[in-house]
Formats: sequence, structure tokens, C-alpha cells
Amino acid sequence: MDAERFLSTYKRAWESRDADLAASLFTEDAEYWETPFGEPLRGREGVRRYWQAATSTQESIHFTAGKPLTVGSTLIAEWGCTYRHRPSGQRRELAGVLLAEFVGEAARVFREYWHRRVL
Repeated sequence: MDAERFLSTYKRAWESRDADLAASLFTEDAEYWETPFGEPLRGREGVRRYWQAATSTQESIHFTAGKPLTVGSTLIAEWGCTYRHRPSGQRRELAGVLLAEFVGEAARVFREYWHRRVL
């Protein structure tokens, strides 16, 4: 797995609100845990639908990622994102950590832990 390439593509997908590009980062049978308490999104199509809905109210998106840490086929990275929430006009900031387990170049299990604040 190429951690830098994954994060670069993840950034490009989020900033351009490209749900298809985001989904292409995952295996067909992926589990995407958007929160630790909910059920995971399942499969590439589940990821695509989630990203399409999640980014539909965002604009002026700016994503950053810290230096990735890899252990075997697992990627760990801190990330941040700012955007304008269209319905409210608020500027928002997210800060989080992602953990991704890879099969080849695609994420098979993906977990996020994040917080949001209004700027």
C-alpha cells in the first residue's frame, strides 16, 4: 500500500466532492466505519453513497493530512478539514484520525474518529 498516494487521492476526492473517486479507494467488500458506534457502510457502493451525501452540503473544502504511519498493511493518519456548510453558511473545521487496513492498494477496513467545531 502506498500511504502517500492513498491520502493524496482521498484529499482530491474530498476537495472535489468526487464520490466515485473516493469509492475507488476501497475494496468491493469494504467496511467503512464513519463512527465507532454505528454500523459500517458496506462495499464500494456504500462508500460512494455516503461520500455523495456527506459532501453535498460542503463547499470551499480544504483537507490536510499529517505524516502517515504504516504498520504492515495498516495506515494511521491524523487529518483535518475545513469547509463552508451550505445550508447554514457556517465555516466548520473537522479534526480526526483514520485507521485503514489494506488489501493491495485498496482499503478493506476503514475507521474514522473525528470531531467538528464551528469557526
